[in-house]
Amino acid sequence: MRFWQPPSSRVSSPPLVDDPEAFDTAANALVDDVKGLLGGRDPELQGAVLADLVALWIAGHRIGPSSPGPGADRAEGDEMRAELLALHCRHVGELVEMYLEGVDG
Repeated sequence: MRFWQPPSSRVSSPPLVDDPEAFDTAANALVDDVKGLLGGRDPELQGAVLADLVALWIAGHRIGPSSPGPGADRAEGDEMRAELLALHCRHVGELVEMYLEGVDG
């Protein structure tokens, strides 16, 4: 199962990073949409889908030309993607703790 879409078919929206309230609202709405798609499904399937989406998101972060070739700095891009994955994993860990405190605390 692949969720990737060619650039011409992607839904585009204005950047929300400069408006934290709008970003939070948009993120929460999208999370609710995805929860509706994954809810009630096998946990292993949920994990596989989420892993695939994260991999596609990270792979989409590139430095230099969008395709390998002369001038593409693969090593620099690989380093940036590794840092992005580490940051993402830390954030997921923080969210897990937040949800556990809400459930268990």
